[in-house]
Amino acid sequence: MERRNSRNFLNARYWSCYVFFNILVAAGSCIILAKAFQLQVLDHSVWVERGRAQTEVKLQVPAYRGSIYDREGRLLSFSVPQCSLGAEPKAMQDMKLLAGQLAAVLGEPQNAIKRKFESKRNFVYLKRHLTDQQALAVEDLKGRGIRLVSDYKRFYPYRQLAGQVLGFVGMDGAGLEGVEKGFDAVLRENPVKVDQVRDGVRKCLWIEDEPPPAPAESLGVKLSIDAFLQYVCEFELEKAVEQYQAKAAEIVVLDAGTSEVLAMASWPYFDPNFAARKTADAWRNRIITDSFEPGSTFKVFLMSAALEEGVFREHDRVFCENGKAKIAGHFINDTHPYGWLNMPEVIKYSSNIGASKIALQLGNERYYKYIKAFGFGSPTGIELPGEVKGLVRPAKKWRPIDLATTGFGQSIGVTSMQLTAAVAAIANGGEYIQPSIVKAIVDSEGNPVKDLPPRPRNRVIQKATAKKVANMMRKVTEEGGTGVSAAPEGYEVAGKTGTAQTMDPVSKHYDSHKYTSLFTGFVPVENPRLVITVVIHEPHGAIYGGVVAAPVFRNFAAKALPHLGVLPSTRGESYPPGVHSAKNNSAPPAPGPAVAARKDNGPKSAAIIQAKQSTEQAAVPKKAIAVKVAAPVPESAAARPKVTAPIPVNLYTLKAEKRDTKRID
Repeated sequence: MERRNSRNFLNARYWSCYVFFNILVAAGSCIILAKAFQLQVLDHSVWVERGRAQTEVKLQVPAYRGSIYDREGRLLSFSVPQCSLGAEPKAMQDMKLLAGQLAAVLGEPQNAIKRKFESKRNFVYLKRHLTDQQALAVEDLKGRGIRLVSDYKRFYPYRQLAGQVLGFVGMDGAGLEGVEKGFDAVLRENPVKVDQVRDGVRKCLWIEDEPPPAPAESLGVKLSIDAFLQYVCEFELEKAVEQYQAKAAEIVVLDAGTSEVLAMASWPYFDPNFAARKTADAWRNRIITDSFEPGSTFKVFLMSAALEEGVFREHDRVFCENGKAKIAGHFINDTHPYGWLNMPEVIKYSSNIGASKIALQLGNERYYKYIKAFGFGSPTGIELPGEVKGLVRPAKKWRPIDLATTGFGQSIGVTSMQLTAAVAAIANGGEYIQPSIVKAIVDSEGNPVKDLPPRPRNRVIQKATAKKVANMMRKVTEEGGTGVSAAPEGYEVAGKTGTAQTMDPVSKHYDSHKYTSLFTGFVPVENPRLVITVVIHEPHGAIYGGVVAAPVFRNFAAKALPHLGVLPSTRGESYPPGVHSAKNNSAPPAPGPAVAARKDNGPKSAAIIQAKQSTEQAAVPKKAIAVKVAAPVPESAAARPKVTAPIPVNLYTLKAEKRDTKRID
């Protein structure tokens, strides 16, 4: 009985263990399956990513800063590979000896190098952008803890050419001025990341058939500037500065049909290759950062407003008080005594008294409206940093004398770019186009990848009004006008001279010994191609815009127009031997037929205006001596001079006879 009970007990124990073991196996299998499901299904992406993190790494392929081109594809700025020297202070040995050796190679104080060795950082730069000789000498040292690092340096092959326009970059490659800063987001280095495999000791392995990508160039910028025209601008501007010992000078050239900047130069010039040695005054682009009183050049905008509003008609006359008038409690003078002058004569002889009376008749609100419409008092919106808006006070704050003096360009501040863009509106048939200096974003080969949107346009005056004002400006450069020195042989110029006194910043009064000489205009008159403004600050020996600034306009236009394919007018004569007429496809279309002039419904004061039938006439000034110039020889498109070649001084012989400078504004 006891044996039977013992056998039953063993069987029960066996089956209990058997059942328990099977349950344990089943539970374990379920747990394993659940964990496998979690790992393989639920957390699959997590573990795949962890695996990749252990075996793969992102390789950064270096990229260097994009290039800047002119409109013809010439390289104005690009990056070149150049080594920099770095150190790992924690791995340094015999710092004193190595510091002495590097001081001899780098040309820097030994103590300065030693202080960098004592830095607590893992890596420090000892010197950026070594020369090739310095890099070879450092390699020969074979010092522990120092190493050469691949780097890039910005290079400007044309040196000072358009230096203030291009700007420069800092040591870290970031744009600090000019186009380099304005388009830094496009030009800056954007490294390319590619996948790479590494082994258990974290050594990188490249298992692809092709080698790793080479360092690539970032996107570049194509400017509207023509390097040849820029060279001519700087060449002619420097001659004028040296002749008159001027303090500073600017010249701006716009395409009349598009308001694209073809050239812009500020003197003193600036070489961005040596930006670290210069001050902010040297690299400042005065064309957009400095404002000045435009003087008599502003009369063309006054006349545009008066004709457009119908306050005056072209042949209406104004009495100019024989050279001296008391207006709004202040005396205003002309350089010569004039009696009755019609509207074209006010512009031709540049009468301040006539302009003052026209401004007073026009009124604050209407005149202010056109000043703003021509772009004054607001930045032009050109793609360059640092542009100022000039100085235009609200019309409600104008006193009568402010209105009068603004008529001839005082009590207002403009930049060279604003003045040129406004004149371009007259040349363009009354339509203001926002100026631009960048044509497109390009790839490393210079091929466009993104064209910039067209610039905004705004009609300021009607075509008929613009044509009338252009004809008045043409008379300025004809015999007897104040700007005869601006007309190159064979081309008709519409322009305006200006001579503005400079205000003393200390006394807040006009300095009788400091002037700004200006000439602005466009050429040719009938089919404008170039709009040019020349500004010479504080010249010595002569002050009048017609003497100082106008010849710069003439000399530049005489070289630039043949380069652009604009042949001189022969007026029915045959072309010189070897010269053939060619169609200029790049020239803007001629303005359409002028619309009829608006009827004159504006009020007129009988005290200052006399009908054109009046027989009273002011004494006509003596005729100015015409400038004699040799006819320029047009260049063929295939034989245009390169910007790198010096321009012969006698490319176009320009001989001016002595003139009565007292008659020139």
